[in-house]
Amino acid sequence: MQDKQSARWRAENATTAASTSAALAGDTRETAHPGSPAGQLRGARARAAHAALGGNGLSGSHMTGAAEAAAPTNSAASAQAANTASAAPATLPADRAARGLQRWRALAAIRPLLWLVALAILCAWLLPGTLGHEPWKQDETYTFGIIQHMLDTGDLVVPTNAGQPFVEKPPIYDWIAAGLAWMFGRYLPLHDAARLASALFAGLTVYYTARVARRAVGASSWFDLRVIGTLALFGGTLAVVKHVHDMMTDVALMAGAALGFCGLFELVLVHLREPAQPQPQMPPHLPPHAPLYAQSLDARSRRYAILSGATMFGAGVGVSLLAKGLFVPLVFGATTCAVLALYPACRSRSFAGALGIAALVCAPFALIWPVCFYLRSEALFKVWLWDNNVGRFFGFSVPELGSENESRLFVLRTVLSVGFPVVPLALAALASGVWRRWRDPRVALPAIFAGIGFAVLQSSATVRELYILPFIAPLALLAMQGVERLPARLHTGWDMTSRVLFGSAAALVWLVWSIMTSPANTHASLHRLGRWLPLDWVLPVKPVLIAGGLLLTLGWLWLLPSFKHAGKWRGALSWCAGAVLVWGLISTLLLPWLDYAKSYRSVFQDLGAKMDIEWNDGDCMASTGLGESEAPMLYYYTGIEHQPNENPRTTGCTWLIEESRRDNARPPDGEWRLFWSGARPGDSDELLRVFVRTPVAGTVRGDD
Repeated sequence: MQDKQSARWRAENATTAASTSAALAGDTRETAHPGSPAGQLRGARARAAHAALGGNGLSGSHMTGAAEAAAPTNSAASAQAANTASAAPATLPADRAARGLQRWRALAAIRPLLWLVALAILCAWLLPGTLGHEPWKQDETYTFGIIQHMLDTGDLVVPTNAGQPFVEKPPIYDWIAAGLAWMFGRYLPLHDAARLASALFAGLTVYYTARVARRAVGASSWFDLRVIGTLALFGGTLAVVKHVHDMMTDVALMAGAALGFCGLFELVLVHLREPAQPQPQMPPHLPPHAPLYAQSLDARSRRYAILSGATMFGAGVGVSLLAKGLFVPLVFGATTCAVLALYPACRSRSFAGALGIAALVCAPFALIWPVCFYLRSEALFKVWLWDNNVGRFFGFSVPELGSENESRLFVLRTVLSVGFPVVPLALAALASGVWRRWRDPRVALPAIFAGIGFAVLQSSATVRELYILPFIAPLALLAMQGVERLPARLHTGWDMTSRVLFGSAAALVWLVWSIMTSPANTHASLHRLGRWLPLDWVLPVKPVLIAGGLLLTLGWLWLLPSFKHAGKWRGALSWCAGAVLVWGLISTLLLPWLDYAKSYRSVFQDLGAKMDIEWNDGDCMASTGLGESEAPMLYYYTGIEHQPNENPRTTGCTWLIEESRRDNARPPDGEWRLFWSGARPGDSDELLRVFVRTPVAGTVRGDD
């Protein structure tokens, strides 16, 4: 039997949703009297909010009410706001609202156009930076090395990079990337085809983030402004924009976390609902898409919802395990324990059965690859499980594996900087009073999940800024409530600031492009960029990239006028659109320049051209200090697989490649002659050198 407090909590939510819907019905009835100016104003505002929400039957006041269904004062606050609005002059505001709603309703009336625009925006967010460049150091190079090994050998069990086992991370991203490279490698460069895995996982994250937002607010349409706004918060977060296009396993971890969180969230919601009674029907004033816990479910729908949520939860935990190891699955485990303690309705046979289904779904992920890996090599399995999972947390493997936690404030500094706008808005939501609804799953679940994750990262001996990616999508649900609580002036200021900031940045990108396409002697004005990018290089004019930049710029200008009619979401939408624009322009107009500076193509192609003349059948190349990023690129561009050797005197190879810093470049011990040296154009520290063995002539004659 469920706890009385939980029952009262559900009843309060249902009452709040019903009273808000009744207020909506009253506003609608008032608009039927055109003779009243106050009625005209309220009717125009109600219609504008209705169109902005995708026609889901919720008014502008209910936009906040649905997001804060547990607050009993919402109805009174909405009534007071409506009375204040009715006292204002109904001329100019009503005209503005009418003009604004015409834009939204004209767009919302054409659903194919909406889906076309949504697809175009998704492509503008996903594709720039995903296609068109070589693997870049640091994560992309060794990830592609593993993928190429899988394609060449068919070995899907032991991740291997340039001939050496590389077991830092499980291989689910590499499996998907290898499959996509096998399918699309005939149409795209192999590395671009493999990088499509990042687009796939990012697209899955977008879907499950939208699904959570839609379930949370009970929206009838995917184009509900709150759902779109939540996606804008997620997609415009700086860490997401920066890393979601990279070929690395953290993108798969982000997708797994979003999938698992969506499943757990839906499981909690369905168990907080009262099962449908045999006779009573839904009250006529309760809209069909009120918050989910305010509605009842029949037995069949309830079973389906539990099965769906449990499947997503189990699959999400399994994908997270095979993406990065134990970290996120343990966070899910701690969050589930918190759910059991927080909601008496979840301490039931039904919820236990759902967890059992989730465990069955997760079992193939958790057993098949680890068992196969253990059977192949117990030593490598220990390196993965103990050194890379436990050791990185406690620190005893950090001296060997690297990625040390830079400072005690690193996580806080990261979430407040590259975690903008989601993390600061989530904190603002809690600080503004959302914490009082601590039993609301829309507040509790993202706060608990992200809070546990950030606490673990803060305690860990190993941390990087991209480690916060799994928690951005869940926190976007909490940030959505923060947006709705901000004053109108902040939304307007955020919108205007985003327009000026990103508009200026876009103009600067176009200016840099125009300068870099000019002769090299005109590049002196860009000397500040010379620290990272070579200025003696002329940017080629590529019509496809220029067309992409023009489309992005024109699309941004086309969307700008509609943002001012988005109400409280104008700032978030404007920020996301600006971030997509600037990232897209950098990843189209300046992409050849960045690729020339960051990739190893020019370096190893130059080496390969010289090695083709001197390399003989049976030759091999030893290596000293060659990094995990450089070794796979040596193999990719030259076909030479290195053989690590700590002592150059003892190797039997004819060739030796050595990586060192420019200020510490010493000749190797033994009879070696410098054959070639080079480095990436954008790297002022790293130096690669190749030596050829030259036996002493007298020694050879003596042996004869």
